[in-house]
Amino acid sequence: MTSQSELAYQQIKEMIFHMELLPGDRVPELQIAAKLSISRTPIHDALRRLEGEGLLRLERNRGATVIQFSDAEVKEIGTLRLSQDILSMQLAAYYGCASDFERLTALAEDCEAAASHGDVYGRIQKDIDFHLEISRISSNTHLLNQQFALYQQIFLIQISKYTDVEHSLVQINHHKPIIAAIRKGNIAEIRRLCQQIKLQGYTLVPLSLYFKHGRVKMEVGLCKGKKLYDKRADAAQRDAKRSIDRAVKSNGKYY
Repeated sequence: MTSQSELAYQQIKEMIFHMELLPGDRVPELQIAAKLSISRTPIHDALRRLEGEGLLRLERNRGATVIQFSDAEVKEIGTLRLSQDILSMQLAAYYGCASDFERLTALAEDCEAAASHGDVYGRIQKDIDFHLEISRISSNTHLLNQQFALYQQIFLIQISKYTDVEHSLVQINHHKPIIAAIRKGNIAEIRRLCQQIKLQGYTLVPLSLYFKHGRVKMEVGLCKGKKLYDKRADAAQRDAKRSIDRAVKSNGKYY
């Protein structure tokens, strides 16, 4: 039977991950207690547990609030993620087998499907499942536990900051190159690419597939996305061009 503190933990966590509670919001303890028909004691247990996982901040006389990461904290988390991901890939290259790579490929395809259908929440979850599966393949329980805790914070960052469809499509481009690199054991190249992605905002894009010595090879490239102000400038130019085209069509000339 599920304990009351576990019920409270799952309820609050679900509210955070489904954006019912936004970063900076205070957790409504009385409302949750009434909904679950429990006292506030198990809720306090759940809040301390979520604080330990880095999802909440507890303050005296203020209660619990959903953590709101600063740009500096996001950068620190990204650096930690990079080092752990590279380690898990190296171990997965050593311990992985054909069935493991099949599961990774299936997760990558699920992630692509979610992104193509505009399911941002599903895309983020499948992306995290993909990276945690690599950690499971690494056969290192301590690394998996650390990455699970870290990816909960990454999930919160992504659903609060990166929910546009364009970002979703960009984020998934690295999955298949990673699988190919792990299969070949070529971690040096994927490490170089991941470091450039982390530092400069690049993303991996598959360029071509070809056969060599009986193996499928994938050529990948680094592409850098436009900054927000670049996108706005391009959008303004497109709008202006459309206005000009409409004026020319309707009046035969442009003033």
